[in-house]
Amino acid sequence: MQAEALIRHLLKEARTKEAWDVPLLETRFVVVDTETTGFNPNTDVLIAIGAIEMIGDQIVPARTYHSLIRPEPERMIPPVVVKLTGIRNEDVATAAELSKVLHEFLDFAKDAVLVMHHSSHDVRFLNAALWLKSRTHLTHRVIDTFDVAKWLRPSLNQYGLDELLATYQIPVEGRHTALGDARMTGQLWKLLIHESIEKGVSTLGDLYEQIVLSKR
Repeated sequence: MQAEALIRHLLKEARTKEAWDVPLLETRFVVVDTETTGFNPNTDVLIAIGAIEMIGDQIVPARTYHSLIRPEPERMIPPVVVKLTGIRNEDVATAAELSKVLHEFLDFAKDAVLVMHHSSHDVRFLNAALWLKSRTHLTHRVIDTFDVAKWLRPSLNQYGLDELLATYQIPVEGRHTALGDARMTGQLWKLLIHESIEKGVSTLGDLYEQIVLSKR
């Protein structure tokens, strides 16, 4: 019950700061990536969370978070996921419990705007975990670098992380690890911020409006 209360408290705090009108270059972002046993949050589970902090377009090197997670409910990691991520069943067997990792991650994120690539996957799994442990969901604002890149570069054929890393000439290091992907997504977000500002977008609210308009 104490862990549930802490998670609820941290999520409540995440709603207290209004970021809509804050300039992008002054906004605190936390870039997040997760690793999971599969793609269905109803049957698969989180096995790792990685995150880095950014203030505007500046990555804060000393501010990172990463943890493996003991699968809850218990699941075996499929061989294809082991091969892709390098995370083995024996690695997570003694990893931190889900409640502890959620608490640590939310304490790291606080009221930051969360940045993810293909955010629906990560958000669905984070929400499934939060619902399991505390009957609540993320309250943070979320930016999806997929949507931002699609608005900025409508002529590209593909917007997967690998394709965008190649387009923006970002070195690939630690691909398919939660912290490695968070770091590379942070590098991508830094460049997307610059391009957004060049297009006249200065605040988070401006950016959301442009993304919505680009989908119409």
